[in-house]
Amino acid sequence: MMSKKNKYGVPKSRPSQVGTTTYRRKNGFSTGKKILVTLAMIAVVVVAASYGLSSQVAQPASPQGQSPQSYPQNVAPVFYTSPVVTANGTKVDIPASFVNSTKMAFVDLKLEAPTNTLTYKNRNVPLSVYKNGGYLPLIIVQAPSGKVTAGLRVCEPCGSFSFHIVQGRLLQCDACGTQWNLEDFSGVSGGCTAYPPPNLSATVGDNIQVDLSALQMPVVA
Repeated sequence: MMSKKNKYGVPKSRPSQVGTTTYRRKNGFSTGKKILVTLAMIAVVVVAASYGLSSQVAQPASPQGQSPQSYPQNVAPVFYTSPVVTANGTKVDIPASFVNSTKMAFVDLKLEAPTNTLTYKNRNVPLSVYKNGGYLPLIIVQAPSGKVTAGLRVCEPCGSFSFHIVQGRLLQCDACGTQWNLEDFSGVSGGCTAYPPPNLSATVGDNIQVDLSALQMPVVA
């Protein structure tokens, strides 16, 4: 096919295809690239939205309203030295705020009459090896759920009267290393799992009142 000529007889040249192609690449994306960019932007938006939603989900509160995240991992005991003894030496009160802040309180109550052994719930507590049998050792703990438990502070097989809270959920004997669940004192590990601090009845209000009447051993302070 003959190419067209201008009025001077010079053939007209066709536009350069290479130039056109180069111009289009410089001034825009191909259809395929536009699709990829759009999909990438959508993915970024979805991920950002998902992260924002997850960060707004509230952590479930514990049964007593205490956040498990706020409970310390390791707790050393703190002695409460000003207990109030009532009901002819059969009940003792300490402030609930003290236990709430310390998580674990130790209380030593002076017995009216020193004794070598206390028998309670088929347990024989060797009081003679603790302050010569003149004091009743108590433990009061607040678990991560907010539950408060009171008991005799003893692990009698190893003769221990000292404990720590570890891992934010376990009561551990300082002598043998046995561990119990803070929520119910069920055994977790160690050689004395059947011997957690024997429970005592306790009521919780502004004060925590521990009932000692079942021990039949009055205290004076």
